[in-house]
Amino acid sequence: MPAKIHFAMSPAAIEVALLAAALEDPAAGAVVTFEGRVRNHNAGQLVTGLEYQAYPALANKTGRTILEQEARQHGLAGACAVHRCGELGIGDLAVWVGVASAHRDAAFAGSRAILDRLKHELPIWKKESYVDGTCAWVGPDNVQTEMAGAVERLPEMVAALHGIYLSDGHDFRGRHGLDRLDHGIVEVRQVECVAGMGLRGDRYFGHQPDFKGQVTFFDKATVDAVRKHLDVAALPAGAFRRNLLVSGVNLGEWIGKRFRFQGIEFEGCEECRPCYWMDTAIGAGIESFLKINCGGGLRARILTDGLLRVDAPTEEA
Repeated sequence: MPAKIHFAMSPAAIEVALLAAALEDPAAGAVVTFEGRVRNHNAGQLVTGLEYQAYPALANKTGRTILEQEARQHGLAGACAVHRCGELGIGDLAVWVGVASAHRDAAFAGSRAILDRLKHELPIWKKESYVDGTCAWVGPDNVQTEMAGAVERLPEMVAALHGIYLSDGHDFRGRHGLDRLDHGIVEVRQVECVAGMGLRGDRYFGHQPDFKGQVTFFDKATVDAVRKHLDVAALPAGAFRRNLLVSGVNLGEWIGKRFRFQGIEFEGCEECRPCYWMDTAIGAGIESFLKINCGGGLRARILTDGLLRVDAPTEEA
């Protein structure tokens, strides 16, 4: 019977009782758990607190793979682990590992192997703050690293956000040979970004793991150009069914790069390639029109949680 596996990165306090209950198994004669807590010192420095940062999609994939492999290796009936992210204080629970097996030797060995691999392989870094007011980034296995500092030095996308557009369903996806649907699109002033999931309330929220199009940036200059091309000044920006209407940025330059926008981290994945539906939804010839200079928009993954807010609303948007 396959082992019960659970791994998660959590911005909230770890629910130990729930995790332990998930390991209950009448065939398991041994359950071993480990709690890793924030201590007040490291490498001779007095620590006042720390902050964990990670790429959630990759961290979740890596963590689950580790648990699955070690469960097979040690014959475990179940393996659970949760690692905190965000800011923690001294004494806070940072990581929890629990395993269940028929015998104690396998349980001890399996839990130790999982913990050691999480420390060495999980793509997560912590920012330690010290009593003297300084701080340092510490990477896997407690080693200070310049690469970890790069998490904080991501380039900033400097752009104005004119509009945020959400839809609760797909009008075109999967509709080849059929009529479009009419789920409508709603313009909002702010939206919650959920790492690895998308924009809360949008049709692509939780669409699939590691999805490249969790959010789409769209250039306001493209909307204006299409309005001029069609001589339709009142064409609504929401008609393009892209999420974030921005200006002042070359979206093509962010393909393949990680960046910050309004304090939230994103990964630019690819150009959003328009299809023939644009001719139906907007006007004849718009599919070809949008294929120039990333005119279709930038598809991106969301790497950290946060709120996006419209900061430059305009009547014509």
